[in-house]
Amino acid sequence: MIHWYDGDVMIFKRKKPNRLYYPTRSSWYRKPRRRTRPKVSRTVRRSRFRAQLSQFVRDYLLYILMTGVFLGLALFFIFSNRFSISKIEVARDDLHTDSSIILEELSDYKGKSILTFSGRRAEHRIKKAFPEFSAVRIRKVWPNALTIELETHEIVANLRAYYVLPEIETSPLLEEEEFALDFAEELEAVFDLEREEEEEEGVEPVEQKALLNRVGQAIFDREEDIELMTIIVEGLTQPVEDREIIIPKEAMDFTFDSIKYLQNELGLEVAGVRFLPVAREVHLRTEAGTYLWLSTGKDYRKQIDNLALIYRAAELDKEDLAYIDLRIREKIIYCPRRTSCDR
Repeated sequence: MIHWYDGDVMIFKRKKPNRLYYPTRSSWYRKPRRRTRPKVSRTVRRSRFRAQLSQFVRDYLLYILMTGVFLGLALFFIFSNRFSISKIEVARDDLHTDSSIILEELSDYKGKSILTFSGRRAEHRIKKAFPEFSAVRIRKVWPNALTIELETHEIVANLRAYYVLPEIETSPLLEEEEFALDFAEELEAVFDLEREEEEEEGVEPVEQKALLNRVGQAIFDREEDIELMTIIVEGLTQPVEDREIIIPKEAMDFTFDSIKYLQNELGLEVAGVRFLPVAREVHLRTEAGTYLWLSTGKDYRKQIDNLALIYRAAELDKEDLAYIDLRIREKIIYCPRRTSCDR
């Protein structure tokens, strides 16, 4: 901006801008003028495209060839019979483990490519189908074989399970059948005057013997180990099958953790265990023959700590006790042997 000072009057004069277009009010002059590109013929375009394409092929031909070779080899290995799984071997640490059931479980993998075989998925499948294995490892033996390494859970106790089958409900008798049955009973009573009334006795439970591993499975294909303690399971309504989980893993952890805690706190050795699945109780039998009743629904530490407070102070270690009930909070109930509470 340029200005002059003339006495008391100051005159301002605007600087003329550099106009790109003619000064006019017409909108045609205000719009920027388009630059026209020179027209290129189709022949020139085609030649340019061919030149660019040939340059691209020359630059990336090596990569294209390598990709094609790799895909060809991959397809060959995947669909080739040389790399199809034809042999599966089982390596086990326990000779009692039946390897045929493992081979049958993985039989559908035979004939498939070893390149696409997922070892983790197969390991998870075996663990889910056979919980008795603590570890499963599958190794690929090139070009067409698999080796399965199995480790079983530790045997921790002898098992004695007692079950009573529920009574079978019979359909009601017809009037004619009921009349005939009553007549037969009356006739027998007339001719058997010296017949004594039979006392109804409870049904004796059936006993099963097996071994018990760390996850609570019953193992029937081995003999009893006299060096292990015995766990008794009562209140069953069905017989126990081989490899069946008779005691849940949570109850097994509760039992062995409480045994270890009891030994550390009171110095008591546990000679046997009685497990009641319906009542959710664990009874630990000490070497003196006293049962300690624990509830699996509560913390075993609190139950044993309540006993530790009075066990020697109340001279319970000198008493001949049948059981000590620790299930009730902040209360300890004990029963001397050969009394009315000893049942």
